[in-house]
Amino acid sequence: MRRHRQALKLSIDGLARRSGISASAIGTLERGRTPLRSLWSAAALAYALKADPYALAVAAGRSFPTAEGSDRDQGPRRSASVADIAGSRRSVARFGEVLYLWRIKHNRTLAYVARLSGTDRLRLSRIERMTAAPSIPTVVKIADGLDLPRTEMLVVAMRDQLCRNLYAREGMVYAPHVRDLYTRSR
Repeated sequence: MRRHRQALKLSIDGLARRSGISASAIGTLERGRTPLRSLWSAAALAYALKADPYALAVAAGRSFPTAEGSDRDQGPRRSASVADIAGSRRSVARFGEVLYLWRIKHNRTLAYVARLSGTDRLRLSRIERMTAAPSIPTVVKIADGLDLPRTEMLVVAMRDQLCRNLYAREGMVYAPHVRDLYTRSR
């Protein structure tokens, strides 16, 4: 992040003004004292630095360790992709939708997914209904717990965050008009 900022000849204060993130928070991120946890912050920093928001989210996701006891520690495995879960006819899947479709496909409850991913059941429910955005560590926990590719899940979550940011800039409320996930289509 520091290299991008310096290449644009921006001071920390200049980046803070452009991104809406405090200069002290930017300083601690640059020094590596705290990892980048928020997709909102990642999107704001990427926009201010004219960088790829997806690459920034994926890089931030790599800074979080693999959960202990995860299948990822046992060598290469074929995990499901977002396209496998959402189906080939869904070109743009939302993070909450992918989570819901995985649960339905595997006939699992929210409590089960919460236990697997080490995340609160109520938070997962809000993420599924797309009324709450996950943080980067939450996306990583869910991806690792469900044996889904971190990179793809972070990209999907960042795409949702960028949509939220666009709606906020336009003064609108982010409420994706996708079919009701809780009613099965015939």
